[in-house]
Amino acid sequence: MKTRKTLLVWGLVLMAVLASFFLLGREISGELAHIRLNRTAEAAAAAGQWPEALASYRSLLELNPKDQRVSQSLEQILDQAVQVLPGGDDISAEVYILRWLSGAGDWFRFSGALDRSMVRIPAGSFWMGSDIDRPDERPLHQVALDSYAIDRYEVTNAQYQRYLAATGRPPPPFWEGLQFPQAQGDAPVVGVSWEDADAYCAWAGKRLPTEAEWENACRGPDSRLFPWGNAWEPARANLDPSPGLFNPTTQAGPGFDPWPQAWDLLRNRPAASTDQGLRPVGSYLDGASPFLVMDMGGNASEWVADWYNWAGYQILPHQNSLSQAPPWGHVLRGSAWYDPLGNPDLKMEQSRCSARASSHNQTDPRIGFRCAR
Repeated sequence: MKTRKTLLVWGLVLMAVLASFFLLGREISGELAHIRLNRTAEAAAAAGQWPEALASYRSLLELNPKDQRVSQSLEQILDQAVQVLPGGDDISAEVYILRWLSGAGDWFRFSGALDRSMVRIPAGSFWMGSDIDRPDERPLHQVALDSYAIDRYEVTNAQYQRYLAATGRPPPPFWEGLQFPQAQGDAPVVGVSWEDADAYCAWAGKRLPTEAEWENACRGPDSRLFPWGNAWEPARANLDPSPGLFNPTTQAGPGFDPWPQAWDLLRNRPAASTDQGLRPVGSYLDGASPFLVMDMGGNASEWVADWYNWAGYQILPHQNSLSQAPPWGHVLRGSAWYDPLGNPDLKMEQSRCSARASSHNQTDPRIGFRCAR
């Protein structure tokens, strides 16, 4: 009996020792993982590899969510990234940071990063218009432009919210007061009048781009047809993918009003798996223009500074061109996320860099804007 008790005691002691070694091993393993991740994060940050640095710091916080040093380092990395990345050539890293910030609901840093994400376009001449498309695009002619900068992305709901809070201007029709719909801070603001678009850019220390500046940023030095090239590839832009879906004659007969449906899609953002609705800015990396300007096809159609001249470009100057008359309606550039006519040919036509449109409507669910300087 005494031998059996002795064996039991020693067994318990052995189990306790093994458990201690196991716990110690886990602690050492965790500490080694912490050291390794910390070194990786610091090295990535020092090399300007911001996505890698952020991912490592996130893993460190998963190991110890209460580690204040890691939390502080993460905040410092975010501050550095939003100062360094915007407007550079590494769009993938820039969009990664933007998605990180929007996912965290950090609209202050998110908006600041977008404010700084401007692309510098060098001075020079480019071919504007077209001799083979619509009459209002003629003639194809060279325009000389001074150097300028243009927003890489369309102005978002999060950015526009600051303007409304500062100025007391009325919000877009699909907002609830000063609050944009849930999870849409990173989507382009639409339903904005030309006057408010113009006033926003001035409030932000910028201005609306001219038609010529917009088209130059879209076409690039190779004078391409679409922002991404000369072939029609609608998957490179956020365009209504369902031709005829919103066509009044096919859906509800004569007199059907397609606009309430558009506003509903804006108020209630569809699931990411669907093909309807606005997308976060910068969602189509392979749709970037030669100057790395995003969403010049699809998402929001955009106000520019010019008045629309349906007679074409015959009387406009060839140096820093700007149409200031007739005061009929302002020019729109770029195709939109929503197509009330369901016409695939029109969708392709409106996505061309040289395509022009205009509107008298002050609150159109398709129309947003970007700024220049």
